[in-house]
Amino acid sequence: MSIVVGAHPQNLSLSILYRRSRVVAALRERGIEFFNYDAGSQTIPLLKTGVLDIAGTGATPPILAEAEGLATAVFGMSGARPERGGLIVRADSAMQSIADIRGRGIGLMPISWHTQFLAAELDAAGIGWGEVRAAEIIPATAADAFVHGLLDAIVATDPLYAKIAARAPVRILASPGQSFSNRSVYWARRQFLRDHPDIVRALLEALIASDRATAEDPREAAALLDGVNGNTADQWLPAITSRPWGVDAPDAGFLAEQQAHADIFARFGLIPAPIDARPTVDASFLGTSRT
Repeated sequence: MSIVVGAHPQNLSLSILYRRSRVVAALRERGIEFFNYDAGSQTIPLLKTGVLDIAGTGATPPILAEAEGLATAVFGMSGARPERGGLIVRADSAMQSIADIRGRGIGLMPISWHTQFLAAELDAAGIGWGEVRAAEIIPATAADAFVHGLLDAIVATDPLYAKIAARAPVRILASPGQSFSNRSVYWARRQFLRDHPDIVRALLEALIASDRATAEDPREAAALLDGVNGNTADQWLPAITSRPWGVDAPDAGFLAEQQAHADIFARFGLIPAPIDARPTVDASFLGTSRT
């Protein structure tokens, strides 16, 4: 029976690893297969139905999974990602700061870190979730509505941010990496982590090596992504060069942020009840930072 790891374009580390054919062949000998899919928003359903054993997303889906009763834990994470873009408005908009976003329509990528980022920024500014009109919209559709002046604001980072900025001048109201660290995380069902520690460590070793290769040669990594999500290698390159590479153990700081943001989610009505984030973090697989 194979262990299945999910790879999708919203997690660049796993998406790049999936395209390193020699590494994938070596992992297959260990019983590890990859399932490549288009939308990270489908990760929770894929874990629920048993399609995936291991996932990689932003930090928000593990909170949502716990709130839905899916017992999972993060076993690895990236560094904080201060990416280019964030919460953007058109340059000709009257909105100059987060305080001006009240009552405005905001497009978010479905079931993604966008919700956690926006919730953290609103909370820091003393604005409630109900004071804005935020909705999950497929990125391409949200971008078109934004460019045509029909959508007030959108959360977008490269390569989508660059595409939007090329069509309409924009202003950034908030960027990830401040109120929200915007990490990639690697996670699985807690029972799976107990039953298959060697598989988890094998994947982590491959991820660490792949991320190191990406940091050393970002153009080679961008070439591996050429055509993914309709973006060329050159369009992927800014996203690759603007973020840290490597895998760390999820530490106390990450857990504190996840708990704080889960509390915000409960207060904003984004999850039905408060959760205890402690079971959603497992630092036992990586004792120190790995780059």
